[in-house]
Amino acid sequence: MALKIRNIEPYHSLSDEELVAQFAKTRQQAYFEELYKRYLHLSYGVCLKMMKNEADSRDVVSDVFKTLYLKLPTANVQSFKAYVYAVSRNECIAKLRKRKSESKKMQEWQRTENTHNPFMENDGLIALSDVGPSMDKLVENAIAQLGDEQRTCIHLFFYDNKSYKEIAAQTGYSEKHVKSFLQNGKRNLRIALEKEMRKLSA
Repeated sequence: MALKIRNIEPYHSLSDEELVAQFAKTRQQAYFEELYKRYLHLSYGVCLKMMKNEADSRDVVSDVFKTLYLKLPTANVQSFKAYVYAVSRNECIAKLRKRKSESKKMQEWQRTENTHNPFMENDGLIALSDVGPSMDKLVENAIAQLGDEQRTCIHLFFYDNKSYKEIAAQTGYSEKHVKSFLQNGKRNLRIALEKEMRKLSA
């Protein structure tokens, strides 16, 4: 029995706005794929200009089209080209802001350690921030051994990228207490991690 091959040529002849309307109406992926083919280069160009890095740009482009796929069915799009440009730019800005926030957080932590706790090694922060998958369980076990306040502040600071001020607002602790919980929590975390690693080597 001969297979019936669907003719997708009509998609190519539709305007951007017609493709958007049909995708919103039918949710058929072929309409979206045609839009993707037409505007992948535009989105990548915007991202490369803003991110200055090919790998980061590809990551952002992937996020852009995920966002478009979800939003297009309910968005009021007058010009798809302008919409792609705007979403691409906004995704880049969000990524750059997150990167800036993380950099600021690192500097804030290191400044606090240097000023208030000179005996603590700065490489402890790097060791915790850069752990790979093989260390995830060890870190998780070590964090579980901390007191509630220290554990909460460690999670919010390292994993949720919160600043001292944001942690204080969320938890009700004073900023002074937040700094203290983080400093002591990091020291206790290092001790707990060393204990967990000794268990593995025993």
